[in-house]
Amino acid sequence: MFGSRLDETYSVEVRSSLLPITVAKVAANSAFRFVAPFAATIASGLHVSLASVGGAIAVGEFAGLSAPLITRVAGRFQRRTAITCGLLGIALGASVSSTSPNIAVFAVGLVVLALSKIVFDLGVIAWLTDRIEYAKVGRVIGLTETAWAIGLFVGVVAMGLLTGVTSWRWGYVLAVVAIVVMAAVLRGRLPDEPHRARVPPTPRHERSRLGSAWWAIAGGATLTGSAQAVFVTFGKWLQEDFGFSDAQLTAVIFTFGAVELVSASSTVRFVDAWGKQRSTMLGVAAMVPVGLTLALLHHHLYVGIGLLALFIGAFEFAVLANLSLSNSLLPSNPSAGLAMMVGSQTLGRAALAPIAAAAYGAHGMWLPAVLGAGCAAVTWCCHARYRSLSATPVDAVP
Repeated sequence: MFGSRLDETYSVEVRSSLLPITVAKVAANSAFRFVAPFAATIASGLHVSLASVGGAIAVGEFAGLSAPLITRVAGRFQRRTAITCGLLGIALGASVSSTSPNIAVFAVGLVVLALSKIVFDLGVIAWLTDRIEYAKVGRVIGLTETAWAIGLFVGVVAMGLLTGVTSWRWGYVLAVVAIVVMAAVLRGRLPDEPHRARVPPTPRHERSRLGSAWWAIAGGATLTGSAQAVFVTFGKWLQEDFGFSDAQLTAVIFTFGAVELVSASSTVRFVDAWGKQRSTMLGVAAMVPVGLTLALLHHHLYVGIGLLALFIGAFEFAVLANLSLSNSLLPSNPSAGLAMMVGSQTLGRAALAPIAAAAYGAHGMWLPAVLGAGCAAVTWCCHARYRSLSATPVDAVP
């Protein structure tokens, strides 16, 4: 199904592996994304406040700052080994969280999950970029990263439905089973590769390019921070302001997942054609007015849900374009540029999770919406600065 979206200029190996890789990413993303919309439910189950769960999310996200170090270590392994070990680590982290007796153990599980997901994601993208030229990588990443939306659209919804009839702990168990199965599938499906040589240091002539690229990397932090501001609060907003049950919240998440899927699918068609950085800037430009309007109209249920869906859709388009762009930050070592972007995006999520939770607790939904719009505006400025400083066109093939 996914492989049929690629023409014959892509290798048979890539086309045949695209579907199982995407399914594995759906399972992994479901486990990773479950905590944010169900933060209030988890807080109730652990008998803690929403701010405490927000803090646990932040602890897990801050672990992602080790992405550059993890990349250097994982780069010495076979891609297949990094992918399967990452999946098994995600399953372990989700298992720890699901059986946690208190918020501290829950946070430990999130740390293990976050670290393992970095290994898995970097392994997948490295496996793909080893086999695809830069000019075409946006299409393939767009296809595989529909798993981020499908993880919400299908995975988190299934976990939410199980949560509604049992508890959030069994929601995690469902994800663990799916992840372990896909780890076995990929271990048998992906080709065995020779031991990889150590990644060479960045050439001297690229160091000045990296200096300007820090603006794009900083924009990655504020981009994910903008989305995190609303992701960790909208569930509590719907439950407190409008009396939503877990089942009703799951229905809203299903809608948001559908919006994300449409947005992610559009990146397959437009990102390579429009340019990766231009697409990022267009996405965040749409987020700013939508976020500010949400802040003004958050008391209106259906209008608020519609605006939130638009905000999430624009973010999805922007973040996938930004992920594709990261491969060009260091042409001689795309994995290093990707790792720096992953670490930056992780920092943004980690920083905004407790801030947004506390902002919601003190002032309601309007303040997280303003925070999201503000972070999106900063992202646009960062990319505008990067574009002006780049010695070569940022959307050109390096």
